[in-house]
Amino acid sequence: MQVLFRVLMLVFFITGLVLSAGSVRAQQFSPPLPPDFRPQWAPIPGAPGVQHAPNANADLFSYGQRYYYQQDGRWYQARNTAGPWQRVKDVPRSFRQIQSNYFRQPPEWAAYMPQLPPGLTPQWTPIPGAPGVHYAPNANSDLFRYGRSYYYQHDGKWYQTRNMAGPWQRVKDVPRSFRRIESPYFKQPPGWAKGKKTGWGDASCPRGR
Repeated sequence: MQVLFRVLMLVFFITGLVLSAGSVRAQQFSPPLPPDFRPQWAPIPGAPGVQHAPNANADLFSYGQRYYYQQDGRWYQARNTAGPWQRVKDVPRSFRQIQSNYFRQPPEWAAYMPQLPPGLTPQWTPIPGAPGVHYAPNANSDLFRYGRSYYYQHDGKWYQTRNMAGPWQRVKDVPRSFRRIESPYFKQPPGWAKGKKTGWGDASCPRGR
């Protein structure tokens, strides 16, 4: 029994050393910043309390008394830019309002700002066959309105906002009426609006295709 007890104690001791070493390695993580780097903090419009470091070569932010760094979709937090940095699962809510142009590696949920002409006043026009959907023929992009929300499509990705000034948030889907918009109303028609294979809207595909 004494031998078994000693073996178990040895196993626990070795396991503790391994976990401790892993913890130390996690604490030693640091962003790829130049030596003696001093961030030049600037506030981010539309993201209350969040500042970014435009002179950094990484996604470095500050919020309150803490600093945040993002790499490959992973977030790290520290109380000092010199570290130690700890991995965190989530970030403050205000970060969801950061527009994608403030990231070097924008996360999936980063807010987006459409490239619209300065001072554009959309001339909303209803789209026949797409109940409730309006488009802006004077815009140089796929800009739509539905209810109290605005929608923008770029490279097959959709963004939504309640205010034209932003922020625009990525959405996975759009209201059902959008599926009835025909390709002439798009600058970049998405796959389901090209009239190929799926037909128009809910219409079935012609025979032989």
